[in-house]
Amino acid sequence: MRLRFAVGLAALTSTALAGAASAAGPAPQVLQGEPGIPVSGAAHVVAIAGPNASSTRVWLVRDRDGKTIRKGVLTGKLGVPAVTFNGVAEGTWASGRRLVLSSSVYDDQSRTRFVVIDTRTLRALKTITLRGAFAFDALSPDGRRLYLLQFPQGIDGGIHYVVRSLNMRTGRLEPGAIVDRTEPDEQMNGIAMYRAWSPDRTWAYTLYNGGASHAFVHALNTRTRTARCIDLPWAGEAQTILETAQLAVKGGALTLRDAGGALLARIDTRTFSVET
Repeated sequence: MRLRFAVGLAALTSTALAGAASAAGPAPQVLQGEPGIPVSGAAHVVAIAGPNASSTRVWLVRDRDGKTIRKGVLTGKLGVPAVTFNGVAEGTWASGRRLVLSSSVYDDQSRTRFVVIDTRTLRALKTITLRGAFAFDALSPDGRRLYLLQFPQGIDGGIHYVVRSLNMRTGRLEPGAIVDRTEPDEQMNGIAMYRAWSPDRTWAYTLYNGGASHAFVHALNTRTRTARCIDLPWAGEAQTILETAQLAVKGGALTLRDAGGALLARIDTRTFSVET
C-alpha cells in the first residue's frame, strides 16, 4: 500500500542530506493515524501514540464502512513502519494476520523497539529491543527474518547506514552486515525514495538518492540474505529527476519511469545490467 506524506519529498530529501535530525533525517518517520496499513479480513490497523507517549492505541478498522472492530493498547510509542519518503508502508506477513510495529529513531536513538501483534486480536505476541538506532527495511515472505537499516553514528551522522538482519524467532541480530559481495567495501549512503517487489516477494528493490554521490537501486534478496547495489547514472542535483520516479517489476526487468511515464532506465533482474 502506498501512503503519501504531507511534506514534499524534495524538502525531506534536501533536509535529510544536510544531516538534520528531526523527522526529516535518514529514515522516514513511523506512521501514525489513518490510513494505517491493510491487514487480513478486509480491514486495516491504525496506530496512534497515547497522550503521554508511554503507550500506543491500536484500532482494527473495517475497510467497507470504517467501523472500528477492535481496540487495543500497547506499551511504548510505536507506529507502522514506513520504508521510503515516497510513503510506502510495510510490516505485515502471514496473509496480513501478523504485523510488526516499530519505535522511531527520532524519539530514541539509544534503543529501538519492535512489537509483533496479532492483527485479529491486536495483542502483542513478541517484543524485540535493540541497542542503537535502527529502522525497518523489509521482511522475508515467511516473516522469519526482519531486515533493518542500522545507523552506527545515529541520525545526526548523515545518511550513512548498514543493512542488518534479525532472526524473528530469537529476536537477535544475525552476524555481520549485508553487503554487495562485488563491492564489499563500499559504504551505504542514501535516502530511500521508492520500493518495488518481485512477484514472489523475494526481492525488495529500493531506489535511493545517494546525496553527494549518485543514485542507486538496492536489490535485497530477503530469502538468501544477499544484496546487490545497482549504480544509476544520475548524480548530485541531477537526482531530482527521480523524486517522482516509479519502479516496476515485469518480465524479468525492473523499470524506472518518470512522472509522465517516460522510461528512464531498465535493469535486468538477472544480470543487474542497466540500460538508460
